[in-house]
Amino acid sequence: MVALQRGLLMSKKVVELPDIPAAGEELEDYVAALFQASGHYVEKSIVGSDPADIFELDIVTTDYAHEGAMRRLTEVKGGGWGYTDLFKVVGWMKYLKIQHGAFFITRWDDRKTAPSKMGPLGLDVVCFDDFRAAPEEFTEKGFGTFAAQELIELWRHSYGVERRFVKLLHKQAKKGDEGAKAAKAYHRQINNGTFLARAPEESLALLYEAYGEHPKLTRGYAHELDGVAFDPQSESPDSASYRAMLFEGKYPELQACTYLEHRARLSILKAAVDYALAHPDGTPELILEDGKNWIFQGLTYHALPATFHRGMTWLREQPNFSRYATFWQQLLWGWGGFYLDDREEQEFEWMSRYSGIPVEEVPLALEAFDRFFPIPGGWFINAGPTDVRMVKMVPWIFQGIGAHHRRVQYGLNEQLNLSALNPSSQYTLSDLSKRINCAVDFLLEQR
Repeated sequence: MVALQRGLLMSKKVVELPDIPAAGEELEDYVAALFQASGHYVEKSIVGSDPADIFELDIVTTDYAHEGAMRRLTEVKGGGWGYTDLFKVVGWMKYLKIQHGAFFITRWDDRKTAPSKMGPLGLDVVCFDDFRAAPEEFTEKGFGTFAAQELIELWRHSYGVERRFVKLLHKQAKKGDEGAKAAKAYHRQINNGTFLARAPEESLALLYEAYGEHPKLTRGYAHELDGVAFDPQSESPDSASYRAMLFEGKYPELQACTYLEHRARLSILKAAVDYALAHPDGTPELILEDGKNWIFQGLTYHALPATFHRGMTWLREQPNFSRYATFWQQLLWGWGGFYLDDREEQEFEWMSRYSGIPVEEVPLALEAFDRFFPIPGGWFINAGPTDVRMVKMVPWIFQGIGAHHRRVQYGLNEQLNLSALNPSSQYTLSDLSKRINCAVDFLLEQR
């Protein structure tokens, strides 16, 4: 993997990943990256309560390549572990009705018989005692294959941004920023609060409720940073902080809020996919029983916004809709929310290979946000006079991850010279370099 480093002729700041991830967050990110790089939809660090006890799930993945969808609960341990830990995961699996589980460790601790004992319970126990062989072992165990192993490190960098965004918002909330407090609560709602919903339609209702409570989260927080009271319903577009975030990549706390707003949209799209898979014969209707009593079926679903119902009608018509949530997760946090207009054919081929969506259907998949969350002018814009065709409001820092991705995809030289792209627009190189520099600076400053 080419190092995540600032642009050519800039200071030699570089973000390096250890070959052997440390226990804790680094190890969780590594295992999650294996799943993400092999085409799974990944959810991380889910905290729940039931109701007097609190539990945290390291990783939950969904494989939409199977008929329907296959979920897997994964726990990661870098230190001491025992059979109590294994049975705890099995208990979570039963409670959450997840049939497949995995427990990743870095040493056996004289328990090499664990795989044979836990396998019949649906829990695979895997030891990564040699990380040079970890991707190969991951594939041999049947978890998935990689279109490109370089994606593993890409996703480790992406998770690094995600974690730092959340930590930054917590830090600013402790300082008293009302916008950060609201963003912290919003993150809990979309990351944790909807996961334990009993059905996709309940999850959708909770997501839309949270989404409706924070329609202008980033803009409201920007006004607070400008010296005005925080207002998540703010309609005023005039904000110096907001413009600096949007056009210069400033204010990472505001970028973290735009990340959360897109996370909410992505979560709604995933719940929509899950609902369509759970109800392949269509939406339940209200029915009349015995000519007397009304039986209300799918009342929660019918109460969702009209834009959602129109989106669902469109979604069901797409032959590979089951992969759309995974596609958009890859697009936003791996590709940086953009593609290069002058290299569209090549980039769509890569997107197809990584997501499993036929290349001719990639343009349809790119319509998903416009279908579910219609806005004037649509979600895709050209970033000024460049070849960058991007989703509105994707944080500069994630755009930097995507720009770095192009370095790797196009096999650029060790000097990381983006000019080898030879773009059709003279402004594309500086545009991509600024985003990479923004990502590197943020990752180093927020260590």
